[in-house]
Order: sequence, then C-alpha cells, then structure tokens
Amino acid sequence: MLQARSKTYFIKASELRDKFTAARRAEKTASTLTSLVRPSCLIIDEIGHCEFDKENTRLFFDLIDRRYNKEGAFNIVFTSNRSPSLWRENFNEEDSLLCALDRIFDDASVFNIMGESFRGKRLETYALQAGKLPAASI
Repeated sequence: MLQARSKTYFIKASELRDKFTAARRAEKTASTLTSLVRPSCLIIDEIGHCEFDKENTRLFFDLIDRRYNKEGAFNIVFTSNRSPSLWRENFNEEDSLLCALDRIFDDASVFNIMGESFRGKRLETYALQAGKLPAASI
C-alpha cells in the first residue's frame, strides 16, 4: 500500500525500453537502474505493447530483482491489456523474463478489470450520404 509522501515514478514500457537502450549506449546502466529502484512505487504502463531486445530484457530483470531484494516497501504496479503468460512475445530473453515474473508474482495482488473502457464516452458519430448535386444555374 502506498504511504503518504512516498515517491512514485510512472513510466510507459516503451519509455523504459528507450531509457535502457540510451543507458546502454552511454554506459550508464548502473545509474539508470539505481534511479528506477529509488522510488517507493514504480508504475510501468502498457507492458506488452513494445518489444525488449535481449539486453533490455536482462535490464528489466535486473530492475525487478533489485526492487525485489531491497529492504522496505518497494511496490511495482504494471498495467497491461495482455496476460503475463503472453509477455514472452515482447521480451526476447526468456530465462530473464521468467526470473522476473517469478519475483513479480511472489507476493502480488492481481486485478483483472473487465467491462467497457472509460475512453470514448464523449464520442459523437455522424452519418453522411454523398450524392449528386443539382446543376447550378448561372
């Protein structure tokens, strides 16, 4: 459970992948991982909507492992329209992904939200019909 004044960091999975790639290129993976381990709560949005190469999948595992082994409450929230059993299609290092999932689900609460999306509630639909216009008289 989140506590008052706890630090939370929100990132989309595609942004996380890009952050890992940039860190690898700049040889700053350690500092990047440290910055992602520091917040009390890390929210990773839209898991399963982008592909992680082998090295980024290994960094994903490293991030999960560091947060898992850290003292205190270090929550991770994942949002996804895909079941975790399908995540292997987006993470290209199965052993690292399986180890990450093992830690993620060791002490987890899973919420499956069913029903209509809240998006599109103000959607207006119009039907138009095209046809010939009468000739204009000049």
